[in-house]
Amino acid sequence: MGLLEGRFGQMPDPSDHADVRTMFGRTQVYDVEDDEGNVLRVLDVAGTWQSASYVDERWADLAFEYHRVFDRALGMPTPVRRALMLGGGALSYPKHMVVACPQAQLDVVEVDPQVVALAERWFLVDRLDQVQRSRLNVVCDDAVAFLRAAAQNGERYDLVVNDLFAAERPTRELMSPEGLGLVREVLHPEGIYVANVVSALKGMKARPLRKVKEALGLVFSQVEVVSLGADQPRVPDNNVVFATNGAYSLAEALLPSSSGAS
Repeated sequence: MGLLEGRFGQMPDPSDHADVRTMFGRTQVYDVEDDEGNVLRVLDVAGTWQSASYVDERWADLAFEYHRVFDRALGMPTPVRRALMLGGGALSYPKHMVVACPQAQLDVVEVDPQVVALAERWFLVDRLDQVQRSRLNVVCDDAVAFLRAAAQNGERYDLVVNDLFAAERPTRELMSPEGLGLVREVLHPEGIYVANVVSALKGMKARPLRKVKEALGLVFSQVEVVSLGADQPRVPDNNVVFATNGAYSLAEALLPSSSGAS
């Protein structure tokens, strides 16, 4: 769940496409227009933009910058052949990933079936071809329960992406020792864990990021942060946190020039 990036001005009637109650409150689907006149479809959950998708030929492109940072994980030394995303929302990033990473099989865990239904109805998932759609597996389940079952079944992933963070509060169960232990267990030894954390970089509002880094540091040998708010370090913004126990330099692998995706 990301911050509103501030470049979309025209706000139409919020009930453009859907206005329903989901597990997380009032949920709306509507279109906005950016400064260049491009139309973006938004999933608004309780007043926060959870997902967004272009509706033109760029339907598989990423509208949120922090999602574009997620893509740096696709350029890791170990190819991503199997991935897990916790928190699917309107499937904006999953849809993009199966297009951008044609060798990858992606499991997506979204707890609310109504949100999945909205994604399927309004967010252009039907534009995926048959092969792409076969590589996108959406499961309605609690994230920790899914991880627990996956670990028991010996499932292993090259990449685990956590987009469950809401506002400035990370999902508590997933950041617990058990939750992070399960993440480590389902990752291949060279695999990478990625999470979005809304936090400042300095001051009292930096606590969410500090706590996440501390927790990850107990489980992973390398933790790196790509912040989108470095120019205003005391203002909360999206921070993409990468962690691994891989035998490579995570900092070097995360350089934009090393990414395998656009």
